[in-house]
Amino acid sequence: MSFVHPQALAFLEALKQGSAPPADIEGQRTWFSRLWRSMQPKVGATVTFEPRTIVAGGRSIECLVYRPTGSVGALPVILFCHGGGGITLSPEDFDPTSRILAHQVNAIVVVPRYRLAPEHPFPAPLEDCFAVYRWLVESGGKWDIDQERIAVAGDSAGGYLAAAIAQEARRQSIPQPAAQALIYPMLDMAGASPSRYDRAYFVSDEALKSTIALHIGNAVLDPRASPLREPDLAGIAPTLIITTDLDPLMDEGRAYAHRLRAAGVSASYFCYEGQVHGFFSFSGAMEEGKYCIAHISSWLRCNLHP
Repeated sequence: MSFVHPQALAFLEALKQGSAPPADIEGQRTWFSRLWRSMQPKVGATVTFEPRTIVAGGRSIECLVYRPTGSVGALPVILFCHGGGGITLSPEDFDPTSRILAHQVNAIVVVPRYRLAPEHPFPAPLEDCFAVYRWLVESGGKWDIDQERIAVAGDSAGGYLAAAIAQEARRQSIPQPAAQALIYPMLDMAGASPSRYDRAYFVSDEALKSTIALHIGNAVLDPRASPLREPDLAGIAPTLIITTDLDPLMDEGRAYAHRLRAAGVSASYFCYEGQVHGFFSFSGAMEEGKYCIAHISSWLRCNLHP
């Protein structure tokens, strides 16, 4: 048996004693939202916050925008794509984490409310997130954003979206992000690596396949849905990839780091031992979550404030 951090083990034991996620989509959304919010830390008033709407790609896309308190002048920005398999969770479920990132990186954090599957399957979530990225690159100055210092980041399905944004920017000859931070990202929707089967401590391969079927459908081999399957990775932004060794997505995150390095991209890879999928968001209950946020913030700060 793999080493399981005591706090992660307590989390898994608590899940066993509690109710399982409902079968219906709305029930799952409520269940996961409650779980995520219960595991988040309490955060002081270190940032200002407001919802803003971007009109891009023919759609109005609401974003939650966080700015460090007392900041003056144009700041770098982190476009954070939240996780949830492209089906559950919302920007509000990541509110404390977004505040911490804004404060620790000294950057504006923009979290788009992208459309969710199954009502809006692939490519709708990617289209929304990429439309926001393009708007930030082309019009972000309206928000007092330094348009040359834009990072993309995300966890799980949000990590997929962040990786796909960087690749789509290259396809469309739009400037690359200054950096991308991918936290246990979903990168191969048709994946069948060993970790999919022997690392299922919180998220199982069966659950992943069900989520992917609703979100991606038959497009699992499309590089826009599976960034690991993009044949040419040259020119992609400097990348940080975080995985855990108790996560079915571990292998594809590590494989993407290897492929980026082979393509000449600066790619840093770290695997947190004894942690489960989601721990980055659980810093209210897991010390390793706090370390992970600080780790990511430090890396982004170095790339956005050279």
